[in-house]
Amino acid sequence: MSSQATGALSHWDKTKSLLFKTLAIWVFLAFIIHWFGDALNGGAGSFPGGYFMAGMGVQISFAVLVFWFVSKQSQLDDEFGVSED
Repeated sequence: MSSQATGALSHWDKTKSLLFKTLAIWVFLAFIIHWFGDALNGGAGSFPGGYFMAGMGVQISFAVLVFWFVSKQSQLDDEFGVSED
């Protein structure tokens, strides 16, 4: 196998690893956090905003996750010489 093919396979393996990490974080944020929405609510008489706060926090986290993924993928692309720049 040529070194170019080996490099492509290595790049793909690292890209898949990054993708699965990102998906695991996404699943945690999208599903697991909301299971604990009731715990975020206050005691009697307080505003029941646990699900609202979880939803708003997750949306912010999704935006941060996208930028994190793009920066890591750019670093991988630069490492293997396949960047778009």
